Amino acid sequence: MLVVLAIAALAILACVVLVSLGRGGELTEFPPDVPPLDLPESGQLTAVDFMALHLPVNLVGYHTQSVDETLRRAASAISARDTRIAVLEQRVSELLSSRLQARQEVYAAPGAGLRTEHEPPVVELELAEEGDDPEVPEEPAVPAPEPTPPVDEAEKQPTATDVLVHKAKEPEGGAA
Repeated sequence: MLVVLAIAALAILACVVLVSLGRGGELTEFPPDVPPLDLPESGQLTAVDFMALHLPVNLVGYHTQSVDETLRRAASAISARDTRIAVLEQRVSELLSSRLQARQEVYAAPGAGLRTEHEPPVVELELAEEGDDPEVPEEPAVPAPEPTPPVDEAEKQPTATDVLVHKAKEPEGGAA
């Protein structure tokens, strides 16, 4: 009986050695037990997609691979939106600064520089001694504002209001 147990132990040991050396064959891959996520591509994700998402549950909680995939898609969608927002904010700031520059060039007097480069007038106050009446300095004369240059109607760009007014004045039938 002891001999049979020894032979069985040697056979088991030989099988373990063969399998560990890679001669025992390969294990097959089983398909996942969870259905695929019903999420669109990361560029098309919306808040509604996440509210409607039901993650599959495992024995000990949510299915880890599904949660990882969802978080990866959400991170890439947020990253893409952050990049787009930064680009759009940069474009808006460039447009606003060029618009301000153009306005300053139009309304600035020739050779006077930009209006934002002025310094306020300095008013000197003298402190009165005790018992003296304080002297109130006269207000400096403020120069009259420069008149704005006239805008030629041919150079004037139509505004949204001008376009709406023009469309409202057109006859609906097309024949006048």
